[in-house]
Amino acid sequence: MNIAKNKPEIQNIFSLLQKNYLKLIFTAFFLVLIIFTIAFVVIFYCDIFYKFSDLAKDRIVKNPQSTFIITPLLFWLSAFLCKKFAYNPFGSGLDNITLALKKLEKYPNKYKKITNFIGFKIAIITFFSSLISTYSGGSLGREAPSIMIAVSLVMGSAYYLRKFLLKITIESWIYVGYAIGLVVAFNAPIAGIIYVIEKIIKNKAKNYFKALFLSAVAIIILIFLLNNHLPIYPVQNIKIISFKYLHYVIFLAIICSVLAFLLLNICRYYYQKIILIKNYKWHFIPIIFGLFVAIIGVYFGIYSIGGGIRTTNQILSNPQEMFGYKEFFGRYFSTIFTHITASAGGLVAPSIALGAVTGSIFGSFFENVSPLIFVIVGMVAFLSPILNVPITSAIVIIESTKIDYSNFMILLIVSLISFFLSIILKKTYSKIRVKLFKPTTN
Repeated sequence: MNIAKNKPEIQNIFSLLQKNYLKLIFTAFFLVLIIFTIAFVVIFYCDIFYKFSDLAKDRIVKNPQSTFIITPLLFWLSAFLCKKFAYNPFGSGLDNITLALKKLEKYPNKYKKITNFIGFKIAIITFFSSLISTYSGGSLGREAPSIMIAVSLVMGSAYYLRKFLLKITIESWIYVGYAIGLVVAFNAPIAGIIYVIEKIIKNKAKNYFKALFLSAVAIIILIFLLNNHLPIYPVQNIKIISFKYLHYVIFLAIICSVLAFLLLNICRYYYQKIILIKNYKWHFIPIIFGLFVAIIGVYFGIYSIGGGIRTTNQILSNPQEMFGYKEFFGRYFSTIFTHITASAGGLVAPSIALGAVTGSIFGSFFENVSPLIFVIVGMVAFLSPILNVPITSAIVIIESTKIDYSNFMILLIVSLISFFLSIILKKTYSKIRVKLFKPTTN
C-alpha cells in the first residue's frame, strides 16, 4: 500500500534526474562547442587586426599623402558605427561588461536589461568598428575587443539556449567569456583564471563557484586548443631580473604608473564629454582627430600608431636599438585621440607598448644593466593601472613573453606598486577636484 503510494513520487524523481542528466550532457556539449566557436572567431579577428595594422603602416610609408584622407574618413566610420548602433559602447567594451554586471545585481538574469551593454549586436559592432579603426591607423588594441566579443557570444548563446542547459546565471557565463577572451588574446591560460578570480573578488560575484568552475573547464579546453600557438611577445635571452635592481625598478614603476594614470583619465574624461554631443557637430570630431593621428603617423613614424604589438616586439627583439621620446609621445597622443572618438578598441596593447618604450628610454641611462629588464618591467608597470588587475597584469606579461616564472615575484611587486599608486593618485585627484570646483551659495 505504501509502496503503491510512493511509486509516482519515485517516478517523478527519476524523471527529474533524467531531465537534469540530459541537460548536463547538453551543457557540456554547449561549453565545448562555444569555446571552439569563440576561439575561432577571436583568432580570426586577431589575425585580421594584425594584418590591417601592418597595412596601415605600409600605407603611411609608401603613400603618406593618402593617409590624410583615408585615416579621418575611416575614423569617422568606425566611431559612427558605435555611436549609431551601440547605446553605450565605451570604446573597448570592458566598461560595458562592468556596467552589465552592476545591472544584473538589480535585475538578475534579465538579459534584455543588459543588451545595450553586451550581446550579439555589440559583438558585431565591436568586431567591425575595431577593424576599421586599426586599418585607418588608429592606436587601440585588440585584446579588450577580444574579451568583449567572447563575453557577448557566450552570454548571448547561453541565454537563448537556457531551456536546454543547466540552471546557470548570466553572471557566471560572463566570467566564462572573460576567461576565454583573455586566454585566446594573450595565449595566457594561468592569467585567464587569475583574471576571473580578481574580477569575481572585485565585483563581489554571488555565483562565484559556478563562474570559477566553468571558467576553469573552458581554460583547460583552450590549453589543448592553443598548445601550438606562438607567444604574442616572444623574448630571447632574458635573464632573471635581480632584486639588486629593485630601486631602479620601483622608480620606473612609479613613472609608468603616473603616465598610465594620466592616459586613462584623459581618455575617459574626454570620451564621456564627446559621446554626450548629440548635434551635427559630433561628425567633425572623429574626422579632426583622425587627421591628428595621420599627422602623428607621418611625422612621428609608424611605431607611434597602431595597436602596439609590432612596436613592442621590435623593442624586445632589439632592445639596444632604443626608441626615443618621439615614438613615446606620438603613441601617447595617438592613443588618446583614437580612444576619445569612441571607436571600438582597447588600451591594453597600447599601454604595453608605451611601457616597453618607457622602459627602453629608461634603460638607455644604464650601461651595465640589460635594457630588456627595464622593457619588461615597463610593460607590467604601465599595464597594471590600465587593466586594473595587478596579479593578472604580471602573469599576462610572463605568459605572453614566455619568460621564466622566477621573475614573477619582482614583476608582481612592480605591478602592485603601479596599481596602488594609481589608486592614490585617483583619490588625491578627486579631493583636489572637489576643492577646486566646490559649489558656493549666495
